Amino acid sequence: MLFSPKALLFKRLLINLLIFSIKIMGLILNAFILILLKFTILILEKNLVVKISIFIVLLFIKKSLINLLRFNK
Repeated sequence: MLFSPKALLFKRLLINLLIFSIKIMGLILNAFILILLKFTILILEKNLVVKISIFIVLLFIKKSLINLLRFNK
């Protein structure tokens, strides 16, 4: 039977695993962006304009990832 209680439970489990994996990937990407931001600032110490522009771009990416994680709840 397609709509048995076990089938519905299995579908819920798969959906929960999918949502959990998306959240984990978002957290990993968030950590990666923070590390990338730190190394970019360390490498580009002299050029302030490039440093500020990369900082702004990475902050926008981080904000979009946070919004993605909030909407997946």
